[in-house]
Parts: sequence; C-alpha cells; structure tokens
Amino acid sequence: MKKLADAAPAKHSRSKRIGATMPTCLQGVNGTTRDISASGLYILQDSECQTGSLIDFWVDLETPGGKLKLCCQGEVVRVEKVDHRFGIGIKIIDQVIKSVN
Repeated sequence: MKKLADAAPAKHSRSKRIGATMPTCLQGVNGTTRDISASGLYILQDSECQTGSLIDFWVDLETPGGKLKLCCQGEVVRVEKVDHRFGIGIKIIDQVIKSVN
C-alpha cells in the first residue's frame, strides 16, 4: 500500500483563461486586462509591480444589467516587459462585486 508521501505529486491545474479586454486600476495605475480566469488575470499597464507583492485592484465589468466593479486583492505572480508596457499576472486572493451607479 502506498503512503500519501509516496504518491506522485498532483499536477498543477489552471483555470481556463478567456481573452478579454476590460479597464482596470491596479494600485492607482490604469490598465487593461488581456485575459481573465476564475483564479486570476493578466493586466497590461504602464508601471511595474514586484513579483510576490499583495495588491488591490479593480476591473470594470459591462453586463446587460449595468456596470459592475470587481474589487480584488491579489498576489503578483509574474511581471514581464511587453513592448512599452508591463504584463502582470495576478492570482486572485479575495474579491467582491459592487454595483456602479
């Protein structure tokens, strides 16, 4: 009988990403999403963030019922230079959706 410690490690599974361009604001800097999933998103903006840092950000959502704001706390998991901007991969830690009047 195999012990749990002897079992093969589980493969890292990622949530399905959906290409989407939506306005964002990360630490007071406006940007846009490139893609989003249930567990994170990728943002393009003009300023850099530090990998491993905890950040607050929001994403504007257009819905048939009106505008919503997805307010999140996340962890920066990747930062890369993309042309003249920075691409920032973020793991969502906490989120709340607010109605925008």
